[in-house]
Amino acid sequence: RRAPNMGWLTFTFGLERKFKQLCKRLEVVRTHQQQESLKFMSHFHRRFIIRDGKRNTKPEGRLPVELFELRSNGSALCTRLVQVKADAAQLNSAFCYILNVPLEGNNETSSAIVYAWIGGNSDADSARLVEQIAEEKFNNPWVSLQVLTEGSEPDNFFWVALGGRKPYDTDADYLNYTRLFRCSNEKGYFTVSEKCT
Repeated sequence: RRAPNMGWLTFTFGLERKFKQLCKRLEVVRTHQQQESLKFMSHFHRRFIIRDGKRNTKPEGRLPVELFELRSNGSALCTRLVQVKADAAQLNSAFCYILNVPLEGNNETSSAIVYAWIGGNSDADSARLVEQIAEEKFNNPWVSLQVLTEGSEPDNFFWVALGGRKPYDTDADYLNYTRLFRCSNEKGYFTVSEKCT
């Protein structure tokens, strides 16, 4: 999301030629987050995880609490788990989330509690998928994995990790309405207008 161009430039002017010498049929395509092609997404089998922050940075002290939202645009292939701000106001009853709460230490073998939170209005396929991702990607011998349905959250670690109980969107009725917008730059400035039916 907030990546600089330096990585792309380093690859383009340094590593791309080396890769092309090894593989004659190499196709290099630059893609931006949330604009990935179906071909690219198909390699991840609906388990594409987008983390926030920079690569190779080690946090000082305790590991931070991480909240991931399962997002999809209606296509089974385009499902991704996106890290969002760990705040209770980010929750929505129409979606499923994974909350990773580290307990002690700052390495991969540190103990933690991982919650798979199933929103009350989420569909069964999303609930099943978020449980599978939590089991495959976040579970290890030092982790306690718990699947929670909305309303059954424990006060001690779940809400404390999210900064306390806060109001969040529980009806998600906006998902029932389809709206079409037109974006244009034809007049020399950027405009957005809703196309009514």
